[in-house]
This record gives sequence, C-alpha cells and structure tokens, in this order.
Amino acid sequence: MVVLEAKLSESRRHPRVQYAGLVFISWKTFQGERNYALGKCLDVSELGVGLELSIRIPVGSFVRIRAYGLNLDGSATVRHIRRRDGRYFVGLELSEALQTEILADLYASQTDGLVAVAASHYA
Repeated sequence: MVVLEAKLSESRRHPRVQYAGLVFISWKTFQGERNYALGKCLDVSELGVGLELSIRIPVGSFVRIRAYGLNLDGSATVRHIRRRDGRYFVGLELSEALQTEILADLYASQTDGLVAVAASHYA
C-alpha cells in the first residue's frame, strides 16, 4: 500500500496532486438542457478534481466527468467556482474515490521530477 504525504491546508481532507490533462464534462441545466465542455484538469485528490473551463457551471450542479488519463469516468458535484481572466476555476467533489494507484503514480512522478531537479542543482 502506498501512502501519499502532502501538506494539507486546514480545509482539505485529501492532498492534491498536480495533473495537467483534458477532461470532458457534461451536465443538465436546471431547465433540463444537456451541456458539454472540454476543460483542463489542474489537480486531483482522492475525492476531488480542480478544473479550468471556459464556461460557468452553477455550484451544486451534478456533472459527468471523463478523464482518460486518470482512468476516470464518473460523476461529481460542483462545490465551488471562481472566475479569473475570463476563465472559470471549478472544484468538483467526486461521487466515488479516484483509484489509489492512479494517485500514487501521479505523486511518484512529481516527486521523481523534484528529486531529479534537486540532484541537477548539486551536480
């Protein structure tokens, strides 16, 4: 079993791991219309995903999310949204936990990169 170690802010239940990849989101408006958006994933945790989108999704919306690089095809709820520089930064809470192996691989790849950068500075 792999344990992820990361500093948590007081409001975080699970550590975030940076991840840059495409995600596909779909949801129904309160009027019942189906919407779709392609977004950029910024980070993930066991039960959450941070995204950058070009369109606003209301807080509380139930969405479907697909991120093939994360082996993720599931559902989530929009927990927060913030607009900056014409883009929307969205926090999703996943209905089911992301696979532990996926998170462990992401974390390991980031720490390996940090070790390589640190080693190059001392070489």
